[in-house]
Formats: sequence, C-alpha cells, structure tokens
Amino acid sequence: MADAQDINRNQAAKFYTAAKSSRQYYESFLVSNCLDKNVLEYGCGSGSYSFFLARHLANKVTGIDISAAAIESARAQAKVQNLGKAAFLVMDAEATEFDDDCFDVICGTGILYHLNLGKALKEIARILRPGGSAIFIEPMGYNQAINIYRRLTPHLRVKDEHPLKYEDLRLIKSFFQEADFKFFHFFSLLAVPFRNMAIFPFLLNFLDYIDGKLAALLPFLRIFYWQVVITLKNQDKSRSLGV
Repeated sequence: MADAQDINRNQAAKFYTAAKSSRQYYESFLVSNCLDKNVLEYGCGSGSYSFFLARHLANKVTGIDISAAAIESARAQAKVQNLGKAAFLVMDAEATEFDDDCFDVICGTGILYHLNLGKALKEIARILRPGGSAIFIEPMGYNQAINIYRRLTPHLRVKDEHPLKYEDLRLIKSFFQEADFKFFHFFSLLAVPFRNMAIFPFLLNFLDYIDGKLAALLPFLRIFYWQVVITLKNQDKSRSLGV
C-alpha cells in the first residue's frame, strides 16, 4: 500500500498534468539560450533540469539546493549518467558563494516563492553575467479557487510558501533591466479531471488556446492564472558603455 508521502505526491502531481504549456515555454527558452553556456539551476531537487542541460546543451551546469539529501541524490544520479558537466552543491540561494558575474543563465522551477524574494533577486542579479538571462516558473497567489485548495491541503505545503502577488512582480522588475511575465493555466485546470481519458490532450490544448486568447484580450485577468513564467535579463555593461 502506498504510504502517506506517495499519496500526497500523487495528489499534487495530478494538477501538474495541466502544466504542459508553461513547461514547454520554459524548456524552449532553455534550448534557445543555454547552448555552450555556464548555467545555474536554483533548487535542483525533484524535477531538476540540470541533467537535461548537462546532457544536451550547457558547457557547464551547477545545481544548488539547501537540502543536503537533494544534493546527495542529484550527485548520485549524475554519476550514474556519467554527467561530468554537472556539479551539485549544498548552498543558500539567498546568499550563494559564487563570484560576481559568473553565470550566463540562471533557471528554476517553483523556487523563488520559497525564498526571501528581495535577497534572492539581489543575489541573482549579482551572479548573473552582464547580458545574461534568467527564467523561473512560479505560482501566483490571486486565484481564490486555487487558494481554497491550498488551505484544504496543508499537508502538501511548507511554511515558507508565498505564491507571488503583484507587489512581488514589481519588486522583480526593480532588479533587472528587462523583466517579462507570461501567465499560464486558468481554464486549462479544468482538464485535470479528464487526465486519464483519451480526450485529455485535445481538451488541454483547446483550453490552453483559450487561456492565451483570454490573457491577450483581458490582460487584467492574468494575475488570476495559476503560474507565471518570469524571464529576466541583466544589463550588458559593455553595451551601456558604448564598447
């Protein structure tokens, strides 16, 4: 019989079956921006992209996580897969030990909303090279149906979770020359009950299409979407100096 942890994991995972379009957008960004680059992944625990990046794209990949168990697991997996390009370190994402301007790309999924956002953003801006870029997928905090589910499932939460609000998006913009927010998953969540049916891929694609059109026509509704993909760019200092 499955233990409580497995049941909790399965309960959460069913909603991520509807998160196809945001993941595709995230993965497309990585493919377009990480070739032969030095990449850092924030929060390289379950669902890490470090292995994909080390195998196919990046010149070097570093994954950090505050959990020693997560890093031990990642190192073991990298060893089995013979991924010499990947290094995994136990490190505080709010105060890393890296030098200034040392990564071309920084990425992460569902990590910023666990951190002190101001400290994390300051650190990302510090270690991201001039002209470098970053991408994160994070949950938004305005959809009341989702918030009710969050309150009903405290066993799936950790105490430091704070889904993003409008003031958080403004704070993000203040740290970077360019900050773009693309919102995903409003009606597409309605496909979740059909996830085990043959109709699911077609229904999900249709609802994703509706979500995209709705976000374009009624942009004020975007903050009620489930997830936001945040893309950031650091100022290229050489260009600003006319070099």
